[in-house]
Amino acid sequence: MQFARQIQTKRLLLRPVCARDFWFFCSLVGNSEVRRHLGGPVHWTDWYSRFLRYLSPSAEVGVWVVVSVERGRAIGLVEMGPHKDGQDYEVSYQFHPTAWGRGFASEAVGAAISDALRGGRLERIIAETQSANTVSCRLLKGLGMVETQRITRFGAEQILFATK
Repeated sequence: MQFARQIQTKRLLLRPVCARDFWFFCSLVGNSEVRRHLGGPVHWTDWYSRFLRYLSPSAEVGVWVVVSVERGRAIGLVEMGPHKDGQDYEVSYQFHPTAWGRGFASEAVGAAISDALRGGRLERIIAETQSANTVSCRLLKGLGMVETQRITRFGAEQILFATK
């Protein structure tokens, strides 16, 4: 799968992860608010190894730092890659709390999905989120994704959403 290197929207730039993003990455994966529905904060001893996977993703994975064009600084991460089911591609995302409530996540995730579906590169994309994460559920529904399944994984009820 070949993902776009950069994706531009009116307010955002989705660009590849680079070395200068390390501390921003740490501010996301170490944040208990951000990681509340993502398995909790990543322990600091694992930050560097996780960051290296984002810095040099495999060919089947797309990873972008989301930058606010207005402020010129990173506000989130969007990733697209093979889902645990082995059949679908999954979009996932995490945004810094200072960017919450402004539609940035919806704009960035929507742009990544649209780009991946363009030209038939992917037939469908899924997202998996905890049912307790009502904000994420609302975001995915707002992007036109539909609930396809509920499962228990990671000790919590998860909802699988898919593009139509």
